[in-house]
Amino acid sequence: MDTAKMQDVFLRITTLKQQGLSSEEILQRLLETGLHGDAAQQYFSEWKKVRSEKKRNAAFVYCGIGVFLLSTGFLFTLLLFNSESNFNFALYGLTIVGLVLVFKGMIDLMS
Repeated sequence: MDTAKMQDVFLRITTLKQQGLSSEEILQRLLETGLHGDAAQQYFSEWKKVRSEKKRNAAFVYCGIGVFLLSTGFLFTLLLFNSESNFNFALYGLTIVGLVLVFKGMIDLMS
């Protein structure tokens, strides 16, 4: 596969997907541009693979940041509780933000 042509086809597929077209309609539009059936199908499956890999990597980043915030909130709560300081932000704030990020990452991983 030619890299420059692949980038052009990927850009065309992305714009068609943003217009709200279904997979069959996108393949039909690719065939109308002059691509052969096998090549169009191959480009489309490669585009889906690249898109899902990017989404999966972003989901792992969300989960990692969320786990880091949960751990940090736990440690701050322990330290502040023993020193009899106000630990509400560490206990509630970091925990809620961490959980939201972990859940968002897990939802992205499962979809």
